[in-house]
Amino acid sequence: MKEQTPSPTGFAEAIIAYYNKGSLQIALVTEQIQDNLQIIHQDKSTAKLSSSRVILATDARFAAEPESLVSFGEKVQTVSPVLPAIPPAGLSFVDLLKQEQVHEDAAKFALLFALKAHAERYYQKHELFFQRSSEEQESFLLLQVAREERQEYLQRVADYIDDPANSLQNSDKLQLVSELREILLGEKVDDLYKLLLRHKAEPVDLIVRLRARLGDCLDTADPALDASGLPIAFYVDYPRAQLKIDDLPTAEHSAFCIDDEDSLDFDDAISLQDTLEGYRLGIHVSNLALHLDAEQALFDLARQRVSSLYLASGTIPMLPPEFSQAQFSLVQGQEKPVLSLYTDFDAELRLVKTQIIAQKLRISENLSYKAVDKDFAKPIFSLLSKIAECLKTQRDPEERAEGRRYVYNFSLKKGELVSKKVDLHSDARQMIEELMIHYNRSLAQYAKTQHLPLLFRNITRLGSVEYENQQSSAFLDTTAGYHPGIGTDAYLHATSPIRRFVDLINQMQIQNHLTHGQTCFTEDALQSMIPDIEKRIHLIRATVQKSERYWMLKYIEQGKLHQPLEGILRAVVWGQYRVEVLPWGKQILLSLDVAPPEYFTFVAYKVDWEKMVLKADLIE
Repeated sequence: MKEQTPSPTGFAEAIIAYYNKGSLQIALVTEQIQDNLQIIHQDKSTAKLSSSRVILATDARFAAEPESLVSFGEKVQTVSPVLPAIPPAGLSFVDLLKQEQVHEDAAKFALLFALKAHAERYYQKHELFFQRSSEEQESFLLLQVAREERQEYLQRVADYIDDPANSLQNSDKLQLVSELREILLGEKVDDLYKLLLRHKAEPVDLIVRLRARLGDCLDTADPALDASGLPIAFYVDYPRAQLKIDDLPTAEHSAFCIDDEDSLDFDDAISLQDTLEGYRLGIHVSNLALHLDAEQALFDLARQRVSSLYLASGTIPMLPPEFSQAQFSLVQGQEKPVLSLYTDFDAELRLVKTQIIAQKLRISENLSYKAVDKDFAKPIFSLLSKIAECLKTQRDPEERAEGRRYVYNFSLKKGELVSKKVDLHSDARQMIEELMIHYNRSLAQYAKTQHLPLLFRNITRLGSVEYENQQSSAFLDTTAGYHPGIGTDAYLHATSPIRRFVDLINQMQIQNHLTHGQTCFTEDALQSMIPDIEKRIHLIRATVQKSERYWMLKYIEQGKLHQPLEGILRAVVWGQYRVEVLPWGKQILLSLDVAPPEYFTFVAYKVDWEKMVLKADLIE
């Protein structure tokens, strides 16, 4: 914006207004050579300036010395312009001077500075000045306060980064942790990111260190987890959920849980009763839906985290331990609200009917798979196993290659990395797996029959049935589809609401329909949740894979260097070999001098931690 076209002599010896780093300043032009101006400020500092940056210039000419500028500035300050009323169409500064009948240089400058000083009232756009409405003024002031608060927050963060002796208030900690996670997840937090860039360290390394200072980490460092952006620590003290169980019927029998021996949360239990006609199987799942609704902070927390996370470095529950391991967990000796699926069988173990009931139930015992496998000859386990086999015959899963029987999980025990072998085909695990499939399948069928929108687990295929390398992948949808792996026309997950957000959503839908005849969430609401859920699930899977690779390398370095190891070549990545190490089934990057066959033996001699690659020699 210029109030006039400069004379042929240009701006020499004129006082000008121009912007410097967003601030409106005045200076005296001491010399002009073509479009380049030599200027001097009141503090006698000099600078060079393009004439295109001039906002306003005086008609009068002044002696080329700072005193002239000081005198003019003092004169400008004595002028008290009347704040103008600007029509909705806006006015150029030249037209505004005409409207206000301003002719003197000092008055022109005073009016310009007054307009800029009252940004809450006036703004400039496309060479025109406009006046804000009262509502716009209020919004501007609120935004200005927010900007000032943001700058104050960033300064506190900068002080915290620069000096370890500085601390942050809880509100600042929560905000900083959240924003650091967002940056790692690829979200834009530009002002904080620019602050981080001022330090010599790589931003990700600095963020990881800051998260550790803020307690957003496990006791044992896990590079894959720390750099993932996944939330780790719980900072908010969530109020205990109100248990709405007074009106629930109480089961006359008890139930027992079967889970891993090191499990800290129990979300499902089993019961078996004799009836006049045969048997009644009960599958009982902790009923979080009685405690939570979509407006509660605890529900929002579950939505953000999506799933519990199990790593060698530790476990990160979806919900804080006081809920996942205590209030919601089916702990032995306690009575807990559950969403029960009862299935009646006749004496020949033919299925007669199923029923879904919300009730109170006493938990008699928390058993481990290992303990049940030892006592599997007991009548109750023997009968449950037969029932599970009968249930399996009622579905028609497609034949597929038999999966891995054993998996190996790494964990830290007193600082030492140990490998735990898990038999996925053990009697207890096979039995419980089939009973949980029955629960999920039955609730999916109920939802389909009642036309309820739930988060069904469907399968999409890549390639035809005849294609040798046909692949499939699971996805969430609000409409049920055939699930070939399970062999049923509708399937979902609902047995682990403590550990998985999808299970919690499905339980809330079923429970609310049983109680009120309608669901908590509409189909559109569920559809809007799916992209974020699946994005977080993919991130969790990728983080687990990276973490497993790290701990596999640690395990080899700890005690497997210079020993023959077996591997299966899975892929070639940037000149390195992605190899599945047997028997652990974990994949790492291997550096070899020669290309290996599909199955081969190698001896590792060094871990390159910078590249996360294991250096090894191929054994012929």
